Amino acid sequence: MKTNLLASGIFAASTLIAVGAFAHSGATGIVKERMDGMMAMGKALGSVADMFKGKTSFDAATVAASAKIVGNHAEKMASLFPGTKASREGSGTEALPAIWDDQAKFSKLIVALEKKYVELASIAATQDQAQVRRTFSNAGGI
Repeated sequence: MKTNLLASGIFAASTLIAVGAFAHSGATGIVKERMDGMMAMGKALGSVADMFKGKTSFDAATVAASAKIVGNHAEKMASLFPGTKASREGSGTEALPAIWDDQAKFSKLIVALEKKYVELASIAATQDQAQVRRTFSNAGGI
């Protein structure tokens, strides 16, 4: 249950740009830093989602660039959730307590997130739209 909760939290945070922008107004320090990263991830994922919703044309280079943004942020995500009071309770935070309750699971999810988006970037290079769509869809189910 906690794994699903953490996974949902990571994916939701990375795709809800508007909510992040609203909460972002009062964020400071490490909370702001991770919100900036989440907003960048959300924007990147949104551009790929728009392709598969038919709002924009498929562009493998954009998929690869977006996947790299997510992968790069995932790579440093663990350092953005230290067990400090400022990290847990800082102004504007929406981080779930489950992150610190089971950091081992959280770390595994971060690694899985990074791997999925490294894979997506690699598959985007093939320009196989159907495969990119499947990989993107599967990456959201971490």
